[in-house]
Amino acid sequence: MRMFIAFEKTFALRHIGHLDLLRVMQRALRRADLPVAYSQGFNPHMLISFASPLPVGQSGREELADVTFERQLSEDACLTALHTALPPGLPPVRARAVDDNHPKLMAMLRTASYIIRADDARSLASAIPAFLDRESIPAVRVSKSGSTQVDIRPMLHELKYIDALSAFHARVSFTERETLKPDLLMRTLASFAGVDEPDLLIERARLFGENRGSAMPLIYC
Repeated sequence: MRMFIAFEKTFALRHIGHLDLLRVMQRALRRADLPVAYSQGFNPHMLISFASPLPVGQSGREELADVTFERQLSEDACLTALHTALPPGLPPVRARAVDDNHPKLMAMLRTASYIIRADDARSLASAIPAFLDRESIPAVRVSKSGSTQVDIRPMLHELKYIDALSAFHARVSFTERETLKPDLLMRTLASFAGVDEPDLLIERARLFGENRGSAMPLIYC
């Protein structure tokens, strides 16, 4: 059987890399004495994968792991065991048992939402209505292969400023073919607003799949 496990990567652990996170999760599963399945062959490894690794420096409110177990296990039993085995900075949030033939998390991923804190937030927030009214929003994407100009408007699904949080909420495309990174979004907004490039604190709030054309939390897809 397989289990989708949602967990939080807290602000204190935002600089922990993906490989270290994987090792921590593997140790926790062993410490919890859960019946995790292993691959076959000369170098067996736990059958565990993640929906999408977080970049170093970002925290996450609902990160997702896909774990295969050797036998049936209840969602409550899995969460209870992991609560005692995972460190305080990586608390499990929820779990969902799925069929072995259920699609992989990465295959279902369509968008991601973020909570973003930035300098000069009021100036950036005041520019959002005109920013979203544009049919095309050109931006410069920098990668190892160089710089390319892209239109980020089709990849921007939601953007607003939340006074209660003193932060921005954004939901952007997150697929193999089209991904809008939140730092590129905020740099482009700052350029449009005519302000200096802001320092950012980025927290990934949730990953989404799609159901009948509408966004749905990935863990429930």
